[in-house]
Amino acid sequence: MTKKAWGFLYTKKVFVTGKQVGEVMKIYEIYVDVYWMENAILDAMMLTLTLFLQGKKVVPWRIVSAAALGGAGSVFVLILGIKYGIIYILAVLTIDVVMFPIAAKSQRQELPVNIACFHGLAFVYTKLDMCVGRLGIPDGFRLITPVIFTGAIMAISRYQMRKRTQRIYSVAITENGENVEMKALFDTGNSLTEPVSGRPVSIVEENETTKLWLETRPQKYKVIPFHSIGKEHGILEGTTVDELIIRKGDGQIVEKDAIVALYKGKLSKDGSYQMILNQGLF
Repeated sequence: MTKKAWGFLYTKKVFVTGKQVGEVMKIYEIYVDVYWMENAILDAMMLTLTLFLQGKKVVPWRIVSAAALGGAGSVFVLILGIKYGIIYILAVLTIDVVMFPIAAKSQRQELPVNIACFHGLAFVYTKLDMCVGRLGIPDGFRLITPVIFTGAIMAISRYQMRKRTQRIYSVAITENGENVEMKALFDTGNSLTEPVSGRPVSIVEENETTKLWLETRPQKYKVIPFHSIGKEHGILEGTTVDELIIRKGDGQIVEKDAIVALYKGKLSKDGSYQMILNQGLF
């Protein structure tokens, strides 16, 4: 008996070889609308959890648009009859490459990590769903799988956020014989570099002391372009300081002639840090 469902019916014929009856033909009836929706919902969940794990902002309309496209791509692969193999893998990766820039604004170098995380989550979810199915749980209660999975990923994401907040170091900046003590956040997302030398640039809140660095040492003045901090493009004023000392639990990192950029405003809403360290310093 054919299961009734709404939508457009797609019939797929598959030849199966049996041990006793030889080659027989099985017919699969798939409703394209339902198939698209199931894949779109799963893509939306995986995209959201991928962004959460990476500490990125989740924009609902972007997730919905990307998931709708991902579901359409799955239907396209189904109708073309692409079987598992190199062509199938390339088709899936093509869908991912188009889908992720829609889901979140990210740099090109982040794309492989995003795709790997996305498919890693999908693999774990599939295995978890298989385990739940083998427990004999009725279909009406199978929603327990996404609930458990989402809860686990959210807990991991929360733990990562706590770890990030703990990566705040005491820093001493020495310039012209004067030491300035402050708290600094180590941010893996800060890959800002000085365009001429290519050296890493850390960001410091502008205050009376830091402004004096520019006024008293004009020969050290730097112009540093950036593509973040609330703007698509912008310019930061910067300078070279004599020494930057980062105090860690197991010692300290000393950077001679470190480059810092001055930011007009607060880097931390709660004032827990006044500087953002560059990932290149570590």
